Amino acid sequence: MLGGCAGHRGSIRALSAPCGSGYGRRVLLAEEFVLLTLDAESGKKTLSGEKYGPALGAALVVELALLERVSVAPPTAGRRGRDRVSVTSTAPTDDDELDAMLQVIVSREGVKIGTLITDLAWRPVTKGLHLRLLARLVRAGVLTERRSETLGLRRWPRVDSLPEEEIRRRLQRCLVGNEEPTERTAALVALLLATGSLSMVVSSADTAKKAVTARAKALSEGDWAGVAVKAAIEEAQASRIG
Repeated sequence: MLGGCAGHRGSIRALSAPCGSGYGRRVLLAEEFVLLTLDAESGKKTLSGEKYGPALGAALVVELALLERVSVAPPTAGRRGRDRVSVTSTAPTDDDELDAMLQVIVSREGVKIGTLITDLAWRPVTKGLHLRLLARLVRAGVLTERRSETLGLRRWPRVDSLPEEEIRRRLQRCLVGNEEPTERTAALVALLLATGSLSMVVSSADTAKKAVTARAKALSEGDWAGVAVKAAIEEAQASRIG
């Protein structure tokens, strides 16, 4: 299991969005993460590049695991075998980003997931991934792109808020309402927790914040994506400071 909790294996479903909004395809976990980490008012990115790289790379790997293209060996595989990535199918996913990531994993099969996620943050497959995902969301009619005429700064304000609202409701039910999440939602929780984004996404009273964080940590316990992302971010921050 991806998130260390009960879920529905391979449960990938499109977000609810109006007809014509472009969401007649699978919505990637990475796209959900991108939506949640844009400022709702300004459309500005809320995370640094050193966090987006490993988080989005891990989100693609999680998606491939849910689609049963790859697997990560559990702790029961022993010290040498655990956390190693295996390819279970090379069948195309019909998504360019996922298929590109699958080819990278094929070439790195057997590597530990932590090493893979750290390396992915600097590989061509994730270079520019954040901007490509934003462009997909613009084409889908969920976001629009704006540039400052003076400084050329880019913003991505929302046009259609329904997809993000649906994601937030899922997280709210899971973290505040204690609903049992799917593996997909548990993985998203782990990524938000690992990047320090959880408090910006899930609304709760000040007195309940500790309970929400504790619930998120419980759901993320043993989640290989969250652990790998946190380690990759720490490594990137350490190298920058050094």
